[in-house]
Amino acid sequence: MWCLPLLAVGVGIAAWLAAGRYVGTDNAYIKGDRVMIASEVTGPIVEVAVEENQRVRRGQLLFRIDDEPYRLALARAESEVETVRADVRGLRASYRQKREEIKSAKSQEAYAVADFDRQNELAQRKVVSGQRLDEARRDLDVARQRIAMLNEELMRLEAALAGNPKIHTDEHPRVKQVEAARDEAALNLRRTRVVASIDGIAARVPTVGTRATPGTAVMTIVADADLWIEANFKETDLTRVQPGQSATVHVDTYPNRVWHGTVESIAQATGAEFAVLPPQNASGNWVKVVQRITVRIKVRSAAGDPPLRVGMSAVVEIDTGHVRSFGELTSTIARTLGLGGAAATPQGH
Repeated sequence: MWCLPLLAVGVGIAAWLAAGRYVGTDNAYIKGDRVMIASEVTGPIVEVAVEENQRVRRGQLLFRIDDEPYRLALARAESEVETVRADVRGLRASYRQKREEIKSAKSQEAYAVADFDRQNELAQRKVVSGQRLDEARRDLDVARQRIAMLNEELMRLEAALAGNPKIHTDEHPRVKQVEAARDEAALNLRRTRVVASIDGIAARVPTVGTRATPGTAVMTIVADADLWIEANFKETDLTRVQPGQSATVHVDTYPNRVWHGTVESIAQATGAEFAVLPPQNASGNWVKVVQRITVRIKVRSAAGDPPLRVGMSAVVEIDTGHVRSFGELTSTIARTLGLGGAAATPQGH
């Protein structure tokens, strides 16, 4: 009879020493990339190229939006580009024409100056009348005013040519502007064909006739590869958990299967910190609640394993590699009995 209590204590101590190596939780779920597919242009869907739960590849056509309005917009933009290019070429031709007109006007000015000087000399000698001298002065003023007007028109044409009369047509700002509008119209036309951005499974596939609106999700693609597990451990269980440690995973859907994984990372904040309304522990009645911290575990799937799906529940157990010692046992007993509490009291407070 005395051996039975001793045997129970021995078994309890052995179980306690062996239990410190593994930590586990059933608050774990399979996660994967999930992309909400939304169109970037508006219009009714005229073709759906995939079916519900169909596997799709990146770049595969999912659905097509009515592109007729966007084809017309592209045609208008292309015609506008050609019109503006013709306008720029016309401005260059007008600039050259004005320069020739200025040369002609300067010749007329030189003739008017010579005629005025000649008539002035003859008027001083009383050979011609004063009226003829006034006509010569008027012709000279008109010639000079014409040169001034032509110079102003030349400056206007130079400004219209962006300050460079020899500018290349496609380098003109107006041409660049309409080319940008044309490229945008072409981009909108391409956007009427919505393709998959990742490999995965199509979900919530729309029907023909559904009106697509920019920013509004039309369907979803859920990844079926490179899945991971988010295990929410109690903060008291993560004392010796570190990235790189091995883990075993049991998925509720397949109770007789075991997956192996590796701890990739540990979240920097508890789940409560990401809540919409975080708990305010600084006021009111406070009850201490053990917090949960998310641990990301990479799953390794072998050939022949059944498929894992995002959202499945799992049970995770991490091997910390730690073996408890008798020193930990004595310190745990002392802490439980309240021994050594005074020695642990911080000094200087």
